[in-house]
Amino acid sequence: MNVIEALRHHVRMRPYDLALVHPGGSLNFLQLAGTVASAAGKLRSQGIGPGKTAAIYVNDPHVHLVVALACMLNGTVTISAHPNYDPIPPGAKIDAYVVDRAVSHAAQVPSVHVNPAWLGDLAPDAQGSLAGPGFPDEQAVCRMYTSSGTTGVAKVIGHTTAMVESIITRSVMLEPLNHGPNLSMMWYSTIGGFTTALGTLWHGCTLVTATAPLVVLRYINLYKVKFLRVSPQQLQGLVDLVRGRPVRFPSLERIEAGGASTPQPVVLAARAILCPNVVGIYGSTEAGMVAQTPAALMYAQSDAAGYVTPKVTVRIVDDAGQAVPPGTEGHIQIRTPDMADRYIGDPEASAAAFRDGWFIPGDLGSLSADGLLRITGRADEMINAGGVKLSPVLVDEFLMTQPGVRDAATFAYRQPGRADQVWAAVVCGDAFDEQAVLAAARARLNSRAPVRIFRLDEIPRNAMGKPMRHQLAQDAKAT
Repeated sequence: MNVIEALRHHVRMRPYDLALVHPGGSLNFLQLAGTVASAAGKLRSQGIGPGKTAAIYVNDPHVHLVVALACMLNGTVTISAHPNYDPIPPGAKIDAYVVDRAVSHAAQVPSVHVNPAWLGDLAPDAQGSLAGPGFPDEQAVCRMYTSSGTTGVAKVIGHTTAMVESIITRSVMLEPLNHGPNLSMMWYSTIGGFTTALGTLWHGCTLVTATAPLVVLRYINLYKVKFLRVSPQQLQGLVDLVRGRPVRFPSLERIEAGGASTPQPVVLAARAILCPNVVGIYGSTEAGMVAQTPAALMYAQSDAAGYVTPKVTVRIVDDAGQAVPPGTEGHIQIRTPDMADRYIGDPEASAAAFRDGWFIPGDLGSLSADGLLRITGRADEMINAGGVKLSPVLVDEFLMTQPGVRDAATFAYRQPGRADQVWAAVVCGDAFDEQAVLAAARARLNSRAPVRIFRLDEIPRNAMGKPMRHQLAQDAKAT
């Protein structure tokens, strides 16, 4: 079964149940199916049909989702651009762009311009029949994503209809997505954002779409949202908006934070202000969900990625690829039921990341005998400061405990023939005292303390919320 088949079923069983809430209004399942069917027909008339690949550059979440579902009905592979409108990596061959504004790098490829008015001009299929060619079989790629790009080079991952189904059905056991309403602040370009949307509709629940923090907070209470998916930075933004205000969110039953580690102060504040049930998620676009962390463990052990979920295998190996004993740090390797096995159009990167049925994410960590996975850093981000090796995450976590520090990202400042220097970028408030923070770091971290701090208005992060440390290092060299 794919999501289109699920929508057909819900049209028959619950046509007037609320399916989608968006800033411009709402749709029941019959209305959503009719809009998707009409959009699919209009896209087919403009050359976006079976066997094609379309890149979606649309920042209205309602329009974006309808276009993506319409392309699925048409058998068109889709890839969603990040909200900053970056080019799609060269591994993906794009046949058409669906855009809400001019996109310079799409000039040589056919484009369809869409917006809420474009949807409003459709004549919805009153029967919600959802007739369309679809994909030829369950092993056909139906969706593509780009990797997080923390190394500076994003890669393209393809998901088949079977993989999408596996990810969603496995979520029934791992996430309470089947009772809604659900809201994800993660954008559709991420696996978390897109599968939350598909999984919610798949289960016949209400999907609430919003990305602006103030709108999200208002919609949580207005539409009784029960499940919220966010990145750690989005969660911190929500906490900052609510802190000190007499508001509560009684409908919220669960918050999932994924894409990066969540600072301990954010976990504590989110549990007190938003919802006591905060869960950390560790996974990747290539492998899906790998581990989950309960809130108490997130707060008590900052490097805990969580307990490995059922049907997932994780092993830790040394530099030679040999398995190490429980609790020993090494290179993480992963095997899941719905993992990819290659990057599209990039055989060199594929050979490095996919070996003998294992995915190698580049993370360092350890696995306890009872299945608790800890992440101690990334192999390509480790800082070697004159023989002292450290993970920048440890310095980030310390800096986030200092007065006036709102966000932080540590990185290696490298010069030829010299040891790495520990530098840090911070986003700070009025209470920030640079010399006091540096002194506190030296007292706590010794030789692992940053030797220089520079201030930014915002830490550059990818769509999953991970800091772009390579970009910070490049920017530092240019200053």
